[in-house]
Amino acid sequence: MLLFIIFAFTLPVDSPIMDYIDYLQLRGLMDTPSIRPYDTDWVLHQIDRLIINETQLNATDRRVISGLASLTAKGDDFTYLLHLMGIYEREPLFCCGALDERFGGTLLPHVKFSHAMRIRRANVLDTLGPKPWNNFQTYLNEGLVRLQWDKVRFDLGRRNISWGPGATHSLLLSSDPSGYDGFLLTITGKYFEFHSMFSALDAARAKFLSLHRLGLDLKGFLNIGFSEALVSADSLEPSYLNPFFPFYLAQWSSGRDDNVMWSLDAQMRLLNSIFYGELLIDDYMYEDDPYPNKLAYQVGLRSLICRGLVVHINYTFVDKWVYTQRKEQNIYARRERCLGYPLGNDADELSLKVNYINASGLFPHLALRYLRKGEGTIYVPFEEEGGPINPPFPSGVVDETLELKVGAGYLFRRNFHLRFDIGRQWRSNVDHVAGADADNWLVDLMLSVIL
Repeated sequence: MLLFIIFAFTLPVDSPIMDYIDYLQLRGLMDTPSIRPYDTDWVLHQIDRLIINETQLNATDRRVISGLASLTAKGDDFTYLLHLMGIYEREPLFCCGALDERFGGTLLPHVKFSHAMRIRRANVLDTLGPKPWNNFQTYLNEGLVRLQWDKVRFDLGRRNISWGPGATHSLLLSSDPSGYDGFLLTITGKYFEFHSMFSALDAARAKFLSLHRLGLDLKGFLNIGFSEALVSADSLEPSYLNPFFPFYLAQWSSGRDDNVMWSLDAQMRLLNSIFYGELLIDDYMYEDDPYPNKLAYQVGLRSLICRGLVVHINYTFVDKWVYTQRKEQNIYARRERCLGYPLGNDADELSLKVNYINASGLFPHLALRYLRKGEGTIYVPFEEEGGPINPPFPSGVVDETLELKVGAGYLFRRNFHLRFDIGRQWRSNVDHVAGADADNWLVDLMLSVIL
């Protein structure tokens, strides 16, 4: 029996369900979209295909798919998804409880709606999050109306979004707990896909983000895309609302000095592996100008080995001066949070994650992360700081972090997901203070109930 596809809301990026989708993608049982978070209707459409071809599923596949049972419809034209999460970390002490509720349904033929909200209470406030009340913070991260036809979809309202093939972050646009207000247009064809987004980053300062991507999509093998993003402020240029105008030419023609970036991304599937990469071009000196190039890239591999061993390797490099702009109002950030790589610029990160997925429902895992962050900041452009156009990388006193975690996750009764981690974190030159070192044990416990 097929599932009813009536939903419009997205899945939480930190949901345990994401690990199950990752496994099914590497098994070749699900597609790999270029836009995250994933829509619930897309996930259920993928599950429909699995139900039709049930004979190709093994015992592990069926156990993993059972973890998606909470996504099934709870009504003819309305459904909901609840995540109850509790998190405990020992050093430094962090206790957090959260309720993430999402619901959506059908208003009219071709018209859907969705809503998502997260209520969080912790002993440590999210300083970049919404205004607290008695240590409660409420994130209104999704609320939209969707108009959808066969190959065209138009979302109007607020939703979260991550742009590109990276599993945890993007160089062009990473997910934000508060979501993005505006519209998202999606047009798909047999071998191509087009996405265009416009968002009001700060209405009081008239700061806006325009972004679009054109991609070649050979499903099951290769996806290559070119994206263009533009941050503008002080006034709204009407041509930046047009999904089909090249933003660089629109900026040049209007005589404005806004912040334009280009991005090339690709992901390729070979057997049970997905190779991916992203190149961000913030600025490139094609003439003999005394200014630095501003480039960033990430490369990664997701692979399924010996049927159940999921391995994810990623390296990210963001050079100094990336995301900066001579005009303060055009910096590539919102509310002190970089729109691209979450740590900003002058940083690189190497990560390794290994997760063993099996039919028992007990999933051991290991995570290793090495991070370097220089003294560069997105708020100080080259025009202000000066110095050499090719400074050492990372620059200044480098804050280094090495983190190792081992643990396990357990899926039981389809709706309960338990995760335990223990590890160690070593830091040197904490907050760029030479000789300030730290060595901490990490103990994390997370229980999620998905209804």
